[in-house]
Amino acid sequence: MNRISKLLSLLLSILGIQTSLLATDDALPVFIFAGGSNMSGGRSKLEALPQELKAEQTNALFFDGTQWLPVSPEKVNKRGFGSEVSFAASMSQKLGRTIGIIKHSSHGTSLDTVWSPATPDSLYWELIRKVEAARKARPIQILGLIMVQGSGDSKDQKKAEAYAANLQAFIQAARKDLQTPNLLFVCSRLRAGQPKDKFPFAPLVRQAQEACSEFVDCDALEVGDDEVHFTAQGQVELGRLFADKLHAMMSK
Repeated sequence: MNRISKLLSLLLSILGIQTSLLATDDALPVFIFAGGSNMSGGRSKLEALPQELKAEQTNALFFDGTQWLPVSPEKVNKRGFGSEVSFAASMSQKLGRTIGIIKHSSHGTSLDTVWSPATPDSLYWELIRKVEAARKARPIQILGLIMVQGSGDSKDQKKAEAYAANLQAFIQAARKDLQTPNLLFVCSRLRAGQPKDKFPFAPLVRQAQEACSEFVDCDALEVGDDEVHFTAQGQVELGRLFADKLHAMMSK
């Protein structure tokens, strides 16, 4: 009887070790955020962020280029914040588990060149290298790519006319280079009513976004005096729209 007890104890110990290893190797579900100034969120103000989103999120991690840290608005941007903050809170709740965020953005970008997979050392390739680094830091499973971009291409007719083809090329390249053939992609459609003197070809970009990808409607989101950049409230609502959209896509 004593021998049986020892064997049972040894078996339970082995199972405990295996369970611990499985927990360590469990892949973190990750969502990538990419884009221009409205993705960076430099125009949003931290003090205007709802109180519940100001603190570190215990169920969401952010890759800072070297390590995974709890999501907080101060960590994801040098100033301001983007849609990833409210997205993280909403999506982690929807999935009932910890999620990861990888973000790469810059002001004044265009899909034609700055984000082009065909351009060496573009933001696209910087993003791919960041994801590779994130994979080395811990096991991850990339589920979706979110893009907030388009104003830069709407200033130039040729770039706007090429946006549909460039967007398709970007999505296809991302699925290949991220080694995620079923990668879900969703973008924010350019707002209607952007200043025509600055963005005369915005309608062409909007049409391309509608035709080439899943998108969220940003027309009702709050923007600042420039009628382009989202306020804090606009960013919060955008993040929740992305979470709703991607969760619905995942459910299919």
